[in-house]
Amino acid sequence: MASVRGWLVASLIGAATVIGGAAAWAQSRSLWLLNGQSTVVTGYFYRGENIWAQCDQDCFDVDLVLYDASGRVVAADELLDDFPIVQAPYEGNFSVKVIMASCLHPSGCAVIVDSDYSF
Repeated sequence: MASVRGWLVASLIGAATVIGGAAAWAQSRSLWLLNGQSTVVTGYFYRGENIWAQCDQDCFDVDLVLYDASGRVVAADELLDDFPIVQAPYEGNFSVKVIMASCLHPSGCAVIVDSDYSF
């Protein structure tokens, strides 16, 4: 558990961005998912904004599916990797389904979901 906690702290520190000389913390979503489990997070994204996920060392595959406000799939990254990226095709409200496709730890894996301009 200490290694996961350290990974989350390092990820949050890495999520800080500098805007006009001041540090601004990103509003990333920290999740804990079991193998095969999924959850949905929502956000307002700008056209061309990248939305991504990154998981801990026990995770080998996490996927993202981006839905528009009417529930249509507008982007998906279901490749076999642990750093999926999707892009908002236009400005608006979206839902992001985060799918833990491969987590080797029986207690689950940590996942951080974020975007270019945060949620």
